[in-house]
Amino acid sequence: MRVARHSLLAVGAWLGSILGSGIPTMPSAGWTKEILFVARDLEDQQAVWLPRKIILQPSTDFTEPLIFRFDNPTARTHVFEAPGLFESIEENGVRITRPVRITIAPEESEQILVDRTQITTDARAGTNEPVRYRFYCPLHRADDDTGGTIIIGQ
Repeated sequence: MRVARHSLLAVGAWLGSILGSGIPTMPSAGWTKEILFVARDLEDQQAVWLPRKIILQPSTDFTEPLIFRFDNPTARTHVFEAPGLFESIEENGVRITRPVRITIAPEESEQILVDRTQITTDARAGTNEPVRYRFYCPLHRADDDTGGTIIIGQ
């Protein structure tokens, strides 16, 4: 019984050191809601971000920080723009928000922390209809609008 107790204490100490080092706050550890967008080139110099439709539920998807990750496996630079959505960043030691417009170089990835304040305000101010935000690549936007939609459920 003594050996089992010491092993349990050792495992607990090891786990405590891992948890104390900040690993749980990392997106890959499952402590955030992370949504992956991937750029795809289309015909005639057009492009699209996939998936085309994202549905978020505030009761489940807003319990942890919301991260948008952008992968650009193409040979061209793409921009992810979502009017009405804001990212939260730290600048000179102060947390600020700014509109979501992210430039992703060829074969690169970026990620942002989404500020949920405006989303929550829009959802409360609206009717019982879901709130919708459009997103697209303004550099390669087609005449028939190949953008996508983020839908915030009620």
